[in-house]
Amino acid sequence: MRLTERSGETTMYTMKPIISLPDMSHRMDRIYEMKNIHGESGRGDHMGTGIKIIADVTEQVIEFLKNPLPEYALLEARQEKILVQLAELKKQVSTLCDFLKHPNHVKMPADYNKKKNNMLSDVYYEPKSINVNLIINVNPKKPPYSILALQKVWNDISIKLESYVHSSVIGNVPDIYICDIHPPKPNVINLFLIWKEVEDLEFVTGLYNYSLFGEVNLLRYLSRILDIHNFDSCLDPAQANIFDTVLDYCYCLQIEKSSEKQQLILQFITKKLGTNKWFGKNKPNIVDIAVWSVIKQISVQNIPLNLKKWINTCEKVFK
Repeated sequence: MRLTERSGETTMYTMKPIISLPDMSHRMDRIYEMKNIHGESGRGDHMGTGIKIIADVTEQVIEFLKNPLPEYALLEARQEKILVQLAELKKQVSTLCDFLKHPNHVKMPADYNKKKNNMLSDVYYEPKSINVNLIINVNPKKPPYSILALQKVWNDISIKLESYVHSSVIGNVPDIYICDIHPPKPNVINLFLIWKEVEDLEFVTGLYNYSLFGEVNLLRYLSRILDIHNFDSCLDPAQANIFDTVLDYCYCLQIEKSSEKQQLILQFITKKLGTNKWFGKNKPNIVDIAVWSVIKQISVQNIPLNLKKWINTCEKVFK
């Protein structure tokens, strides 16, 4: 803007603008009208289109019902089969519920006991033969007498024993020898016994496997690879738990240095034996072997009288 003087007055004139905007035209008329879709003509066309679509769909459905596709027939047959299976399952569940509600009044099918006996026969009387190799590191001060007893107690296995002496051992080692004069047996345990200066018995099931520790765990391992000698499957859970507890106490007895605590452990073991001839009641098992072996390895005084008689019986049977 520039100021100029005119007859004593200061006036101002307009210069050319830098940005020119288009002239604004002000229309007073309204925007154009669209076709009314709700009018008579629009409504008539819409209804006609809808009727045509319904007619087409109805025609397709009728055609499908007359000539269905093969895929739908297969699907229908499969659905019928599933419904039959569900009905049969419902019937079985209903029968089982009735049996559980009234166990004294519902009789099992005639062939149930036969099937059950066949299952037990497969598990306990037809076990699979095994052939296992074990490498054992043993301290000469704690000889594993259980190896000798296993050959006498388990009549269905042959124990093949090979002994070696490690360079860490100085002096003589215990004489553990197994003479198997019986005919070949289906189960074979190959023991490679290495006399070595170790704190506790170590055994591995293969050259590159991890070591497991303890004579008790060796007996557990051997019993569980032979189904017929696995007390976990042959006994009820309560009795199996007692066996496991006694085996744990055998390990504690071996490492315990206090004579007072040793006496407490022996009293517990004697209590579990009770008036039975064996821990397994009818015949010896790995619990009898473990207790006998650990008592032979340690020098214990004041053994309970009942347990002392039991040890004398073990000496006659296991040697």
